[in-house]
Amino acid sequence: MAHYFGFVPSDKLKAFITEAEQVVASNEKVDYYPYRDALTHQTARDLIDNLLVGLVEIIPNPERQAAMRKVVVTVERATDTLLNILLGKENNEEVLPSFHFLRDQATFIDNDGIKRVGFKLSEADADVINKGFAAITPEHVDTKPFKIALETMNEATLTHFISRYAETLKLGMIKRKSVPVAKAAIDKGMSMALNKLLPDLPDRSLNRLANYYRPFIIEKPE
Repeated sequence: MAHYFGFVPSDKLKAFITEAEQVVASNEKVDYYPYRDALTHQTARDLIDNLLVGLVEIIPNPERQAAMRKVVVTVERATDTLLNILLGKENNEEVLPSFHFLRDQATFIDNDGIKRVGFKLSEADADVINKGFAAITPEHVDTKPFKIALETMNEATLTHFISRYAETLKLGMIKRKSVPVAKAAIDKGMSMALNKLLPDLPDRSLNRLANYYRPFIIEKPE
């Protein structure tokens, strides 16, 4: 069995995916990069919504909710800054590798036949994530492996959607060097979210948190 991280795209992202696929498949004499850029920005927004924004309602403390919203804004700004640096006008041949990545390596069909945005996890990462989620049950809560699982999931996601995706872009030396710097800034924001969220959460809330994330991990036959 293989394990994937993935979420059902928003209606807006679905529309961008369909539009981009149709434009490329039809060989229209139009610039591809605006479609690539819109698709990339919306994929990033969907990722942030699923990984961070949805957590706000789980937090029982209003002060922590406010702190979490600030973290979300920080991550959104860092992500927008990175994408604005990386994306821009390119000829269609240069844009195609990014389309192919988003089509072939950033989506998959789940066991119910639904297209998800996501990717295949390594066996090591899947093992850490599954063990961490298994450590949170109504009968027993072990926060340490659960936190490691969330950190592993976030790191795998950022590596795939930032580092690997950036490899498909035609970048100069300066822009390419900005990728790990920006990734570190986004990773720091995600870590801040976990550190503000997990400490002192009651067991019931930790179970809600685990249940929120569990549907993102899909087990599929090879």
